[in-house]
Amino acid sequence: MKTIITMILMMAVSFSQGVVYMDLGLSPEAEISVDDVSVTEEIETGSVSIGYYQPVYQISDKMGLFVGGSYEVMPAKDEDVEFGFMVLYGSVGYSLSDQLSGWGSLGMSMPTSDDLKDADAEMGMHMGMGVTYSATDKIGVALGYVVNSTSTEGIDWDFSKLVLSLGYRL
Repeated sequence: MKTIITMILMMAVSFSQGVVYMDLGLSPEAEISVDDVSVTEEIETGSVSIGYYQPVYQISDKMGLFVGGSYEVMPAKDEDVEFGFMVLYGSVGYSLSDQLSGWGSLGMSMPTSDDLKDADAEMGMHMGMGVTYSATDKIGVALGYVVNSTSTEGIDWDFSKLVLSLGYRL
C-alpha cells in the first residue's frame, strides 16, 4: 500500500498540468444484489482517497478530456469489514463559468481491501459525476457522487458515496 501511494505521489509531481486531490467519502452505502433481489445498506464510516488526474485533450474552450486514478488510503468500514478500491478512470469536464465546472467519470474499480480480496472480488466499474468550484487558480473544491461496483460468486455489490474533494493544480 505504501508503495502504491508513493508511486501515485511521484507520478503526480512529475506531471506539470495535473491536479492532485484528496477526497472524503461521505454517506457511503452498499447495494447488494443476488439474482433479482436487491438490498441497500448504509456503511458505518466513510473513506479517504488520494488521487491525480491529467488533462489529455482539449475538445473546445469549455470542454476537456482527462485521465486519472485514485486510491482509498482509509477505506469505508462497516463493523470490522473494509471496502476499499483503487480506480483508474477517464473523465470529461465542462466549464459552466470562470469558477464552476461540471464533470463526469467512467472507469474501472479494483478492490484493494483484504476483505474484498479474500472474497475473490472481481474488477468492476466506476462511475461518477459532480461539480468543481475553483477557489483560486491552483485550488479547487469539488462535490460529487461516485459508484464503484464489484462482484463475488453471484453477488453484485455497488458501493456509492458523496465525495467532497480538495484539489491542487500543479
